[in-house]
Amino acid sequence: MSGFAGIVRMEPTLETGEADRAAIARMAEAIAFRGPDAQQQFSRDGASFAFSLLTTGPAPQAGGQPVTLDGETFFLGEARCDGRDELIGKLKQHHAAIPVAATDEQLVLHFVSSFGIESLAELDGDFSFALWKPREKKFMAFRDLTGARPFFYSCGNGKFCFSNTIQAVLTDSSVAEREFDIRFIGDFLLGGPYQDAERTVYRDVRRLPAGNLLEFSTNGLSVRRVANLPVEELLVLRDEEVVEQFRQLFSQAIRDRLPEMDASIFLSGGLDSTSIAAEVVRVRRESASEGVAKLHALCVDFQPLFDDQEGQYASRFAESLGMPLQVVHSGCRLPFAEWEESFGRLPEPLMDPYGPLYISYRKQISQKARVVLSGDGGDEVLRLQAAPYVRFLAREHGAWNAAATLARWILSNRKLPSLGFGLRSGFLRRLGHVSPELRYPPWFSERFEREHNLRERWHQMWAPPAAQHPFNPKAYQAMNSGLFAEVQEVCEPTWTLVPLETRSPFLDRRLCRFLLRIPVVPWAMNKQLLRVAQAGVLPEEIRRRPKTPVRQDPLVLHANAGSWKPADTEAPADFLRPLVDWSVLSEALGNASDTFIYVHLRPVALSFWLKAVEMLPRIQ
Repeated sequence: MSGFAGIVRMEPTLETGEADRAAIARMAEAIAFRGPDAQQQFSRDGASFAFSLLTTGPAPQAGGQPVTLDGETFFLGEARCDGRDELIGKLKQHHAAIPVAATDEQLVLHFVSSFGIESLAELDGDFSFALWKPREKKFMAFRDLTGARPFFYSCGNGKFCFSNTIQAVLTDSSVAEREFDIRFIGDFLLGGPYQDAERTVYRDVRRLPAGNLLEFSTNGLSVRRVANLPVEELLVLRDEEVVEQFRQLFSQAIRDRLPEMDASIFLSGGLDSTSIAAEVVRVRRESASEGVAKLHALCVDFQPLFDDQEGQYASRFAESLGMPLQVVHSGCRLPFAEWEESFGRLPEPLMDPYGPLYISYRKQISQKARVVLSGDGGDEVLRLQAAPYVRFLAREHGAWNAAATLARWILSNRKLPSLGFGLRSGFLRRLGHVSPELRYPPWFSERFEREHNLRERWHQMWAPPAAQHPFNPKAYQAMNSGLFAEVQEVCEPTWTLVPLETRSPFLDRRLCRFLLRIPVVPWAMNKQLLRVAQAGVLPEEIRRRPKTPVRQDPLVLHANAGSWKPADTEAPADFLRPLVDWSVLSEALGNASDTFIYVHLRPVALSFWLKAVEMLPRIQ
């Protein structure tokens, strides 16, 4: 992903102009790693911008930024448009003269000029960018709903500092003290999902939440949600039409994301990533580019810790396609290994004790390609529960229709679908088995808990969301809640520090809208739609393979084997002492079993990060 950064002032002076040019030079240095192809700086009309170019394609990209069509509105940021031909056709109908070779940055400018800033929510693709109108003294920024590309900023005293790289914003003198945001810290220790998506670990740095539009002018700063996937009527089609439309949308999502150069993919032995890889190979054979551009694959398993077969499935599949595959065995890697350096280079704390390890795999991939494809989103849109849809059918079409739909599924598959009526979870609760994330941590200090209403916030976090979709609420909530933004941001160069762009075909907006409209039963039962669509494409051992979570947790296995002892934690970072009762935490870790360990490792992970951040200058 290309890097961008900037400083905008409503009332610039000669003195602030000189200071901003020095500041933008520091910011340019902070984003240089993102763009090995070109680095630029620009200052004009109270604005100073920096840009570093990573050429990826497949669409034309502007070789330099900011980009302007009329000298009135300037674009700085990242834009990857889906459905370019349809978008150009729509713009031409609005009397805009658009060349076929127009860059995506130019298309965004034409789109805003033709339909207005509010229409950005209707653009398909990945976006994180700023628009500056110096004559109007107006600055705007937009981040798309899936949130694959971040946007960070600080604002104060008529000055707005921003970047897609938090390290660049942290070079600004106004946030030089880097004071931590106690609200963010509290949410981190509670375990998320975060209540305030705009907060970062730093008090004076904010992130633009996914699907939001920011405006900064002489009237001040405002941030508001503008993008949501629409709630549309149930789509009634014949089975073969559903499958065919899915195939077309899935293929188009991959075509729009596939560069003409080498690409990589995170491959497992499951259905999602293998479906993407198979379609990439088909598309490149069709375009006769298979021998020119390669698809490299990387698979991670937990051998030799336990008999993890992901690598074996992935190896057989990759061999059948003639695709280069690297299998990485991570079973011997201990939690928090080499934390001094690995955690210190993270821009924010990370709950996962193996997080830096997974980030390191992206660094390996970046040596092969600039774009990596991911199967993120497949589970959330293709593997759902039947209960909301059955209730919808009973309400709208009668109980007989709902019962008949269930009966057809049972007769066809000879088993009950995943219903989601809460029967199993209720039974487990009566037996005393509670999901780890639903247990309130016992180790908060009384003062911290009281002053920041942590118990109340915890209940708010885990309260079931109100149903906003009549028959597919789970997928709709996942797509509109900012969940994917949290997941994808950790895969972004701000975290990996390498120029690698992650693209997720299953999160394509056009595909998601279609999947939200089709009958959940049968198509979203155990990924039925994807399994039917991949008949004759994937090997049967993968196409029919049931969805199986990791049978054994590596952290628990390491703890049980004695190779790593969670209770043997070092003294906490000074910042944490008034927040967490470390003696209670140590006792909880010593008594924890199974995945409950993760609940009590949140303060440990935060302490490692805080210490590592302090030690990083000595490491360097």
